[in-house]
Amino acid sequence: MSDKPEVAAIEAAYRARVETLFIGLATNLGDQPQGEQQSVDRFTKGLNTAKRARQLALDAVGAISPAAAAASRGKKTAKK
Repeated sequence: MSDKPEVAAIEAAYRARVETLFIGLATNLGDQPQGEQQSVDRFTKGLNTAKRARQLALDAVGAISPAAAAASRGKKTAKK
């Protein structure tokens, strides 16, 4: 992970967005239990959008995402 302040801000914004999405899901499930699948679909769409935005932002500032770093480490481990 990078020490860039931009990366920390991106990660914080991503965590905040996921938290907001989860709160919305929990609220919707409590308010409209019949619309469970619709609420889950909205959560999933929002989560996927947040993941994509996070990755695009990290790419824009030249950071390596945790997933990419893990995949890179896995490839290095696999090669002997």
